[in-house]
Amino acid sequence: MKKTLKKIKKLLVNPVYNLVYKTLDGRTELYTITKPKHANEFGNVAQGLRTAGFRASCRNRDGEVRSFRYDRIVALNKQ
Repeated sequence: MKKTLKKIKKLLVNPVYNLVYKTLDGRTELYTITKPKHANEFGNVAQGLRTAGFRASCRNRDGEVRSFRYDRIVALNKQ
C-alpha cells in the first residue's frame, strides 16, 4: 500500500510527460520528461530566435537535463 501511495504522490508532485521528438538526424524518439516550464526555455542567437526550446529532466537518461527544440516536437502528452 505504501508503494502505491508513493507512486501516486510522485505523479501528483512531479507530473511525467511523454515527448515524441524528431532528432537532428531524422530519427523519431520517445522521451519521458518532467513538466516543461517557461523558466527553462532557451533561445538561439545564431538563428535569431528568442525562444527555441526548453530544458527538462529526462527519465530515460537517469534524470539528466536534456534540451528539446519546439520545432522538432511531434507530440507531448501527460502520462
